[in-house]
Amino acid sequence: PVIVATQMLHSMIHNPRPTRAEITDIANAIYYRTDAVMLSGETAYGKYPVEAVRTMTKTAYEAEKTKLAENDIRVPYVQYDDREVTEFLAKQAVKATMRMNVKAIVTDSHTGRTARVLAAFRGKSTVYAIATSERLARELALSYGVWAEYQQGKGDGNTKESRRAYFVEAIKRLLERGLIERKDRVAYLGGSFGEVGGTTYLEIIEAWRILEAKERYNLPDYTQ
Repeated sequence: PVIVATQMLHSMIHNPRPTRAEITDIANAIYYRTDAVMLSGETAYGKYPVEAVRTMTKTAYEAEKTKLAENDIRVPYVQYDDREVTEFLAKQAVKATMRMNVKAIVTDSHTGRTARVLAAFRGKSTVYAIATSERLARELALSYGVWAEYQQGKGDGNTKESRRAYFVEAIKRLLERGLIERKDRVAYLGGSFGEVGGTTYLEIIEAWRILEAKERYNLPDYTQ
């Protein structure tokens, strides 16, 4: 991840309001698709730490709403890279968010590699990375456009049914939190061979169909 830091809101160490140049620096970092912006002295020993965080958050939020397409980063596709399949499928998933009205990309993440590749393409839809460890969820929080959360279980047993149940549980949690709606179309990047197999397929489907299929086939609960 690329983190833009150091003196982002330096004047707020001693003053409750930032300078125009500081606000511009934060906005430009967002416009050029950095993974994260960070405060240091402003919150470590500054007089207005809460105000500094609030200012950076508000600026980043407003900049996110006005990003320009000409600043999109085109990541080259390397044909013989050892991540060839993952990169190809990730690229198609990001394209689907623009061409097929896909509202979200979901991936279960053992190592974080697929989520980071998705982040590299700087898509417009959120990537929901369902991490199999709390540490991985924290690490992925720095990646561009990635909303990472730990979920118990990891498709235990390495069977088709257990991996599917893990994905279905993730969709249910996203729906319960209002992050997606039942009618939304989602793209799912998964693997057929567990942690060691990497990403092997891309599925695009409406959320309600996923839940309907679960009820029809009554998949076992491997997420406990």
